[in-house]
Formats: sequence, structure tokens, C-alpha cells
Amino acid sequence: MIYHLRFGFLVGLLLCLFMQGCKKDEVEVDIKDVTVPFLPAVDDNSEEAQLRREFFSTYHSYLLFNDTLQHYETGKDINGEPHYFTEVLDITYDIGASNTSNNKYTYTLLADTQQKREAVAYVQEYILPHITGKLMPYSWLLVDKITREFIGAITSPVAVTGQRAVVIACNSLSKRTAAQKQTYTRQVMNAIIAKLANDNVDAFEEFFAVSSSYYDKSFTAPKTSAENTAILNEAGFIEQGQQYGSKVNGLYPSQEIDMSSFSRQVVALTSEAFEKKYGKYPLVMRKYEIMRKILMELGYQE
Repeated sequence: MIYHLRFGFLVGLLLCLFMQGCKKDEVEVDIKDVTVPFLPAVDDNSEEAQLRREFFSTYHSYLLFNDTLQHYETGKDINGEPHYFTEVLDITYDIGASNTSNNKYTYTLLADTQQKREAVAYVQEYILPHITGKLMPYSWLLVDKITREFIGAITSPVAVTGQRAVVIACNSLSKRTAAQKQTYTRQVMNAIIAKLANDNVDAFEEFFAVSSSYYDKSFTAPKTSAENTAILNEAGFIEQGQQYGSKVNGLYPSQEIDMSSFSRQVVALTSEAFEKKYGKYPLVMRKYEIMRKILMELGYQE
């Protein structure tokens, strides 16, 4: 009985406090503007800050040269040592994802303002003409080099895409010819297009329907790779299936592999060049045109 009386008193007390709190108009909610870390400080009048402001004003997409978005002192501990708040751009962060990524990315930053100007000029001349609508990212992070670590393996991708940014490695741009920059752009655009496709899978139903009865299924592996390729092409595929990351003869690809292989071809080849290569395979040609139409509807420009 004593327990119930105490419990009732506690509940009543909490209800009174809640009601009193609701009556106060001065309750403040600390919600910070999430765009602030993506903009230069108000009092920053450096050349880099002006470059970033001009970019946002023109393209409505933020420009970054550092993955550290915020770093400031929040106070001191009992020993007088400073405490800091630091926010770093996590390119692998995905709202709603149930698993964390095994990919770890680190960046070598551009060394000076001249390199930053060259990187921005490259993006403006070679990347942005291909991008409209949904394809335009929230922000661009331009760095010298990207390092990716995945279960001990180290690679250097040309670009990485996430929900809040597209990261592009801009090393040695001044040494590249126009033709080399075009080749590099196709690699960068493939990364951007792949992210766009994965984020809009529902838009590809018509594409998937063409070869829907074959995905992930096996067939009797022929003796030669040429025969294997012909069987895949007849069914509307341009890429083999994979097991444990390796290509396998006698296996149709997954939807993901199929989608990425065709999106890469849309970026790499014109309709004429693709037809010259695959013109005798009606299903392949049909899927190429469907993929091309979908990507352009989503924001890709040839």
C-alpha cells in the first residue's frame, strides 16, 4: 500500500510539473541550421570563402575543400582543459540505413588556392554541364586524393558519393590534357550516376522488366568467353554475373550489376557507338535506350 501511495504521488507531481512547463511560452528548442557548416564564416573574406559563396550563388550547391565542417571550443573541464565540438563529413552516412559501412575514407586536401581554383574550373567545365535536377548534390567536396580502406584493402577512387556530398579527387588536373580530362570525367560521372540510380531504383522498373526472368540465374557455361558473352547479349545483358566479387561464366547478373553496367555505357558511349557495338542484339539496344531516357529524366545531360 505504501508503494502505491508513493507511486501515485510521484505520478501526480510529474504531471503538475509537465503542465506548468507547457504553460511557459519561453521554452526554447535548440535546433541549429544544418546549412551553416557548409558555408564560410560570415567574417571570412578570404579568396577561398569568396569562391565558395560565388559557387553556391550560381549552382545552389555548397562547395567544400575540407571534410571538417565544424571545430570549436565548447568549454573547459575541471582541470581547465578545453573541450571541442568537431563535425566531420561522413560520406558513408545514410539516413535510415540499418548497417554501418565497412568503407573508411580519408582525404588529402588541396594544397593552396591555385589548386582550388583549378578544381572548381574543372568541375564547372567538365562535370556540371552533365548535371541538372535530382543529380545536383547537396554539396561538392573537392580534394587532392581520396583513399578508401575496405577490410584492409587500400584503393584510390576518383570520386565518392553520399547523401550530403560528392567527393572528387582533383589531383594533377593542371597536367592533364583536354582528352585526359574527358576520360577522367567519364569515371567521375559513373560514380555520380551509380549513386543516382541506387537512390531511385523505382524509376527503373521498365528497364528491369526487359530481362526480369533471368536475374541471378545460372545457365550451362559454354567453353569460350565469346560464347558466354553472346548468350548474355541475347538475353539483354552486357555484363556477367558475379560470385564473391568475381565474374562467373554461366551466370546472369543481378539487377544491381545490370543497372550499373548500362548506366556506365550511357555515360561512355553515344547511341551511335553503342549501336555499332551491340546493334544485332534487340534486347540490349532496348535496355540502353530505356536507361538513357531514365537517366536524362533524372537529371543527366549528355
